[in-house]
Amino acid sequence: MNLDQEWQNLSAELNTKAEQIDITKFTIDKESHTLMQDLLFKLKWKLRWIRIIDIPLLVFAFIVKGDLKFLLIFIFLTYEISRAFGMIKFSKIKTGIDYNANTKDVLINNYNTIKEILRGETVFGYIFLPLAGPIGLFAYKLFVHQSFKQVISQPNIWYQFLAVALIGIPFIFIASKMNDSIFKKPLNELKNKIAELS
Repeated sequence: MNLDQEWQNLSAELNTKAEQIDITKFTIDKESHTLMQDLLFKLKWKLRWIRIIDIPLLVFAFIVKGDLKFLLIFIFLTYEISRAFGMIKFSKIKTGIDYNANTKDVLINNYNTIKEILRGETVFGYIFLPLAGPIGLFAYKLFVHQSFKQVISQPNIWYQFLAVALIGIPFIFIASKMNDSIFKKPLNELKNKIAELS
């Protein structure tokens, strides 16, 4: 057995395989990694904003008197439950190397998970943006009158709630446009990179 000849054959085989590797695959992987980092950064801040909004509400709940305390705690819990669902989904996004899955499968799973998080936030917005006005008005009335019973017994209170709810409806469209401006382009680019890996 000629070890020198075997070594030469192996070297020639490795060089041939190296020449056959498509360098664009590495470029695609690098670009998709950059896109994922950008999307993850934006999603983290979106989830942080929930905490930035609801922590002051919790602090304020311990300062105020009367039934407003219960309303603020309820709002805090609602936001935290929404955030918890988002964080559970967010934890499913793979950022490390998975030796049991190829790049395309990982990117597809990450893409679908990000879409699910944004879809959940959209549903939350559809429910709570129209309610934001009535809740704000209710909180103000509770601050003034101290009890649920006194607020609800006021004349035309339900018409006032309905009027401020209608004001909140256009904010659904505005929130949707804001989400599109932040996430639509990188998600489309990631989708294109997944297609390129096919």
